[in-house]
Amino acid sequence: MPFGVGHDIVVQISRSALWSFFSEIKTENIHNVPSEGPLIVAATHHNMIIDPAVLSVTFPENRPLHYWAKDTMFKHPQAKRFLENCGVVPVDRTTKNNTLLYAATYEVLRLNEAIAVFPEGTSHTLPCLGTFKDGTSFAALEYAKLVTEDPRPNAEGKIPQKATVLPVGIVYPEKSKYRSTVIVRYGKPITVDSYMATYAEDPKKAAKQLTKDIETSIRALTVNAPNWDVRDAAEMARWLLFPGEHGIMKDYVDVTQSLINAMIDLGKKTPEVESLQHSLKIYKLELDLLGLKDSHIAKYNEKNITAASTTIELLRRTVASLIDLPLFLPGLVAHLPLYVAGYFAGKFEIYEEVRAQNKIFFGLALVPLIYMIAFLWAWYALFGGTFFGFFVALATLGVFVWYHVVSIDERYEDFKDLIGRWRLFDAVVLGRGMWRRKQRILALKKLREENVSNLRWMVKTYKDTNKDTHHVWTAVRARVQALNAAGKLSGRRKALARQFEWAF
Repeated sequence: MPFGVGHDIVVQISRSALWSFFSEIKTENIHNVPSEGPLIVAATHHNMIIDPAVLSVTFPENRPLHYWAKDTMFKHPQAKRFLENCGVVPVDRTTKNNTLLYAATYEVLRLNEAIAVFPEGTSHTLPCLGTFKDGTSFAALEYAKLVTEDPRPNAEGKIPQKATVLPVGIVYPEKSKYRSTVIVRYGKPITVDSYMATYAEDPKKAAKQLTKDIETSIRALTVNAPNWDVRDAAEMARWLLFPGEHGIMKDYVDVTQSLINAMIDLGKKTPEVESLQHSLKIYKLELDLLGLKDSHIAKYNEKNITAASTTIELLRRTVASLIDLPLFLPGLVAHLPLYVAGYFAGKFEIYEEVRAQNKIFFGLALVPLIYMIAFLWAWYALFGGTFFGFFVALATLGVFVWYHVVSIDERYEDFKDLIGRWRLFDAVVLGRGMWRRKQRILALKKLREENVSNLRWMVKTYKDTNKDTHHVWTAVRARVQALNAAGKLSGRRKALARQFEWAF
């Protein structure tokens, strides 16, 4: 089933949308991806339509991917033409005959093309993987059976091969947050040969075993916790142990999963670790309720949260923002409708897995209008509506959009930090708030110091006896060695080095 121009258009739109929403999309272990042959890409599904967009945009060697869709979507002739042009494959869910169910899929695989599926079935927001369905496994095994029984050459004159299953974990540290990151991790390919004997005798048993192996592989590529309490505690521990690193940290998945495993294992044996886990959860909950981030409290590690220190920090941040504002203000004003629409798109959506999708859809709907108005204004107001001015205005708009997107990250973080400073100032200096927020913030600072101290104690105490804690210690030491190798430090690196002094 060849791909048409519709596929290229959708991928380019997806690329632009993802580039403008996420600050970075990282790929890991791309050497695991087969460069040729029929391929079934089995991926996690935590972020609605964002998941296929991320896969299609980042898949190695720009190899196009087919996707499954209900055959009812193909009933209208125009819809059918567009979906087929984009490479979407119909699946007849009304039949229990695998050959009919996946007929279009087999045609794709016979052409040595790749199809991406989501074994969890539906998108979700859980602290772990959802329940895997057997559809992916049945498709792979039934196709292998058909190839064995009917090895006739495909349209290119080549003997068809059995399809390989490629596990993929798509990890979102903060999946609905603007300018967050995405991590795409490729697992080792799974061949179906070892399941075929069982499939001949008991198809359901073989499919269940393959599904289990796919799930095991994807679990190793992602972050999984038994509940949100453990997941949130581990995320908070990561923030405290690795200050300044958020979704951009190179070993996010491995470190976060190691913290989850360590807290579960040690929490069963050690009351101190169990208490630490609960304390980390409380700390995160209080931060959320006060509208603050750990970085706001961390600024006051070595001094009290006083009226003077709070005011100085606020003024420092405000002045820095005002100095930078003239450079950023034109882009901010032009894109303000996008930010407002994105804010409300996320604010009134109860399902987190839908928020990023809605924000991007609103952006795609408004972008053409905003950029058209900006272009016409530049063409007529700045360049007199001339023929030459048309091209200059077009180039100016392109540079304007590029500059805004590439420069938004640091300013967006600074803006969120400034909001936090104002909240601290409001609570500590102005003393407003019916819940005595000043006392809560002072207590929060104390709780943070206790959590940091206890976390470091846990890592140091169990680094030689618990493999997951040892992995966290190794990650900390890697930062220490990098800082030591930097020689004389200054600025942010010097401040960061102070946070790792406990491990020097």
